[in-house]
Amino acid sequence: MQVTFDFSTAVWTIMGILAYVGVYQWSQPTLPTTPTAHPMGMTKGERVALALTAAVAVITFGSYISHGIKKVEIDKPVPTVSTTISPTAHPSPH
Repeated sequence: MQVTFDFSTAVWTIMGILAYVGVYQWSQPTLPTTPTAHPMGMTKGERVALALTAAVAVITFGSYISHGIKKVEIDKPVPTVSTTISPTAHPSPH
């Protein structure tokens, strides 16, 4: 698979980073209404995972929108060398 870097790739990468920051900020836990209550919402790790997923999705789908899928390369099988032994051939006793 070939990866090319051009202007649209840079734009979609920047959009992905902005999506990461936006989703991370949007998913902040809410402050508790009473002093003894715990904050409600996602943990820091869950927020990072959600934001990273959003960033990757923006970059991936944006690249497909910009460039499309040009072709799918399928690896060709590599020929293997096989050896056969004739049923009439007998190994030498020496």
